[in-house]
Amino acid sequence: MKKLFINRLWHVALILSLILSLFSGCKNNQTVSSASNLSSSASVEASADTSVPDETKPPVDPASIHPMLFHVTGDKGQEGYLFGTIHVGDKQMDTALEKLLPYVDRCDALAVEFDVVAFEKRPISEQMEVLMPFVLTDGSKISDYMPEELYQKASDLLREAKLPASFMKIYNLAMWSQLVEQAALITKTNYDLNSGMDRALIQHCYDKSIEVRDVESAELQYSILAAFPDELNLLMIEQTLKNLDDYQAGIDKLYNAWINGDLKEIAAVINEEDAEEMAAYTEKERALLEDYSNQMLTQRNLGMRDRAVEWLKAGDKVFFAVGAAHLVNEDGLIALLQAEGYAVEQLSY
Repeated sequence: MKKLFINRLWHVALILSLILSLFSGCKNNQTVSSASNLSSSASVEASADTSVPDETKPPVDPASIHPMLFHVTGDKGQEGYLFGTIHVGDKQMDTALEKLLPYVDRCDALAVEFDVVAFEKRPISEQMEVLMPFVLTDGSKISDYMPEELYQKASDLLREAKLPASFMKIYNLAMWSQLVEQAALITKTNYDLNSGMDRALIQHCYDKSIEVRDVESAELQYSILAAFPDELNLLMIEQTLKNLDDYQAGIDKLYNAWINGDLKEIAAVINEEDAEEMAAYTEKERALLEDYSNQMLTQRNLGMRDRAVEWLKAGDKVFFAVGAAHLVNEDGLIALLQAEGYAVEQLSY
């Protein structure tokens, strides 16, 4: 499987959820603040149905379902949990969640990259402000920034995924890079984008009155994504469309490693490189991809480590749940917390 695709799956922010939330809000509120006037001329074609039947999947032994969970302890009695999430799911998520909840319930708080449930409850005008870096405000449209054939293929994929392609014309390449990726997940796999573990954990904690904390923020994630150059976003759109036939197999490989808690296999899949693919990239393209990985993983890992250490030092028992790609490798959270003197032990549960 292509490394670019594998890495991007972990990095796909919750843009689809945010976009659909905004559509719902705009349809239900005819008068919206000036921040959302940009949508006044856009038409909403349809809402995305991200649920895909998975009857083709064979029954799974519940005993094999145990996504990787780590117990973090310090020499002064500090304690917490480190969990790697994934943003897609299937019916196995119910079993995984049931096994995880006893550990969540014994904590003072759940920490996630950002609380998408709380974000969706913010006024539409505030949500639109977060999206402004993705909006073309100079009168241009997305088709001005893509070769005609590429734009047509991308638009066709969005329509196939029942995403509002006509509305998306007001957004830039950074947004389209994310949306084309999510459209591929919707149309080419039998996984559900609404069944990610992040949202399930957040909703459980709301129901149980357990505090939910942001490790980062929606503003931070979207500002990083919006700042990548057009050359990188075009490359990502091209690669997504080129590799559509590989999506199901790629997700299966990654998801199976995740649901089984196989840390070594997850690391192997994430680090896997296709020699032919890498050779096809120009030196500039390789530099762009390296910068993407550095900003989306390496640099963010440092900030996540600081938050985890802050809460551990304060004596807070936190269930720290972030994308699984942030845990592995020498610059991942497991290694970073160990370097700070904490013991990190994978649990069998």
